Amino acid sequence: MRKYIFVSLVVLFAAMGCRSSILDDPSLSIQYSVPQDSFVKLTVENSYNTVVATLVDGKQAAGTYQAAFNASEMLEGVYFYTLECKGINSDYYFKSTKHMLLIK
Repeated sequence: MRKYIFVSLVVLFAAMGCRSSILDDPSLSIQYSVPQDSFVKLTVENSYNTVVATLVDGKQAAGTYQAAFNASEMLEGVYFYTLECKGINSDYYFKSTKHMLLIK
């Protein structure tokens, strides 16, 4: 009996201490790299394939960047962010889509 009470208290304290940062600050940062000068487009889509935010849309020099995404007005669910890079002076093309889960 004493063992179960201890386990219950540990779970209770762990749950009280595990506050998700998305509740306090509903923004997140998406980090990405551009290997060469490119036209860059970074979009966020919902599970219905509708673009809900365009975070980056323009020319960027080679380097590592961060784009801020504020999810305070978004509903819970699965979202996808797509990074598309087209080389300015070359035939370089890159497209990558990753998913994220928003839980409030």
